[in-house]
Amino acid sequence: MTKGTEFTQQSSERAIQAASLGMNWARELTEQSLNQSRLLLDGMFKVTRKMSEELEDQASAIREHSISLTAKTLSNTLDFGHKLTRLKEPQELVELQSEFVSRQSQAFSDQTKELSQKIKSGTEKMANTAAAATARPSRVA
Repeated sequence: MTKGTEFTQQSSERAIQAASLGMNWARELTEQSLNQSRLLLDGMFKVTRKMSEELEDQASAIREHSISLTAKTLSNTLDFGHKLTRLKEPQELVELQSEFVSRQSQAFSDQTKELSQKIKSGTEKMANTAAAATARPSRVA
């Protein structure tokens, strides 16, 4: 072989090696990026699932309290109706109505207090979940 062809062959081999190194580097970089993306997406899905479960818990609590409040107010209304049919004196109506309004107000007050405590607790859980989720990506990188 002549020096010219030998030089050309060596240059070609070096170019192929450089291209191969570049491709390997790009492949490794891409694989690492995909792995990091998978970790971040998995974390995001876990947080989303947890937050949706907590939201379902809150919705369930609201539903339970609504049903309980409805049952209590209907019971009070039916009791009021029964007592109303047994009235003997007109002044008893004022007493009966006052008692009914008081019982209804107490039922609303009790249910509202309980529900607001559950919502507050659920909101705090969701906030803690979101705060923990936003802290995690900075540790992954």
